[in-house]
Amino acid sequence: MANSANAVPAVKTATLKVTAKTKVVLNDYANFVASLVLARKQWEQNAYAKSNNEKYKLLADCYGNYVAMCVDNAKAKELREQLDAYIAANKLVFRKGTHNLVKIVKCVFGDTDKRRISTYGIVLRTALAQGLKAKDIVSFIKASGGVQEIKLARNGALTTKAKAEAVQTFLAKKVLAEVTSTKIAESLDASKVGQQVIFVATQKANGKFVINAVTNSTGAVNTALAACYSANKTKLSNKKAENNAAANDAAINKAIGLAA
Repeated sequence: MANSANAVPAVKTATLKVTAKTKVVLNDYANFVASLVLARKQWEQNAYAKSNNEKYKLLADCYGNYVAMCVDNAKAKELREQLDAYIAANKLVFRKGTHNLVKIVKCVFGDTDKRRISTYGIVLRTALAQGLKAKDIVSFIKASGGVQEIKLARNGALTTKAKAEAVQTFLAKKVLAEVTSTKIAESLDASKVGQQVIFVATQKANGKFVINAVTNSTGAVNTALAACYSANKTKLSNKKAENNAAANDAAINKAIGLAA
């Protein structure tokens, strides 16, 4: 007969009862993020895209009417008179020599945002310089990355992303220091090896640098690289000139070789 005094009592294990309500709570974060992502995609594909398309079509209409008023016929003369009449009736003021494309844009979009008027004017004048037709304006703007990209390209300015890309090779050959830190490694995604990160550091009197934060945010990295581009613009320009000269020398030597 077993000794009942030495028997070990059975241990009851607690089990989590997952109800429909529990599932909602557990998945609430993922659900609301997924919902917002879906809403953002729908906005981009619908309202945002539609708004941009309508704006580009409106710019195309402005362009088309300008082109029509440049023809030597009665209809063109009527269009020019209509523009002058609208400007006079609304008491709009333009500087002497203002391009009629800019006048049309200002009449259509108002005078509340001068930068917007300037941007649209540059976009349409760029299209005009390229000899585009009104039917090509929408695809031209889309292919160029939008009105702001066209403005930057026309002004000879580089976007933040373009500056970041331009300085990449230059920085790849420079190594200021190598840092090893478990805490830093734990703060980053280990699968993104090879990608650049940004450190926020404090310079100390003893010559050391204390790293306070680290991020691999694309926006932060591009902004920092753009700053490096600006700081090293002269060196980059000289390097580009050297590369162009080397390329020209190579082409000349090749031509001489072929001639020989």
